[in-house]
Amino acid sequence: MRIFNVGIREVILLLVILLILFGPRQLQENARKTAQAIRRFVRSDTWRSFLGIYDDVNNIKEEVIRESGIREVQDSLRGINRQLSGIDSDLHQPDWTGTGSVTQNEPETADGAQDLNEIHESEQL
Repeated sequence: MRIFNVGIREVILLLVILLILFGPRQLQENARKTAQAIRRFVRSDTWRSFLGIYDDVNNIKEEVIRESGIREVQDSLRGINRQLSGIDSDLHQPDWTGTGSVTQNEPETADGAQDLNEIHESEQL
């Protein structure tokens, strides 16, 4: 789990450092004060106006996407990508049927190479 590109190990390390610096009682008091400040900020008009601006920007983005037809292009590209992936997987699967793996013109062994040489010599005669 990563929040703000910080993992669990970093959070635990930070908590251990804070515990060493402040001690258990002061750490608890500082955590309570920080939580109260965050609660006040989330309930403030500043936070509400920020959320309103965020919603407006998202609405504008969705409207631009809808009007420009980007979703349809994305859907068609996804379909093409699925088709290409299917073709790619078909090309990389081994041919277990025995057809198409070796053509009749290609020798399979050294004896086959000698046979081709003999045919070539008899054609020249």
